[in-house]
Amino acid sequence: MKKLLISTLLLTGSLFAQSAQEIIQDNGCLACHAVASKKAAPAFAGIGRRNKRFEGANAKEVIMASIKNGSQGKYPRFSDSAMPAFANLTQEQLSTVADYILSQSSKARGMGKGGGMGRGQGMGMGMGGGM
Repeated sequence: MKKLLISTLLLTGSLFAQSAQEIIQDNGCLACHAVASKKAAPAFAGIGRRNKRFEGANAKEVIMASIKNGSQGKYPRFSDSAMPAFANLTQEQLSTVADYILSQSSKARGMGKGGGMGRGQGMGMGMGGGM
């Protein structure tokens, strides 16, 4: 019986692996975040999309570090709010949540041309607004 249990653990990775939704619920993430709409913090879909766009192959690691260490100032519309560190989460939990966030990127608004990810660098003068 012990051999069967050990074999099962090795094959499945863990008998008690949590889903991303369970980790998110257990840690109160939904108090500030939503999946596809803004609350007090950016939506998971927007976080996934932004990190895929600007961090590329490092997107998952960047998200995991932000969750573990906390974050502030990464998203201009939320510059007045800070995300606390969740250093209590295991690497497996961080990885599970980061994968979930990245998987939500297709739900982000503005997926058309431009996608609203500009840096706000324009002069705001329009077609005939020169001096």
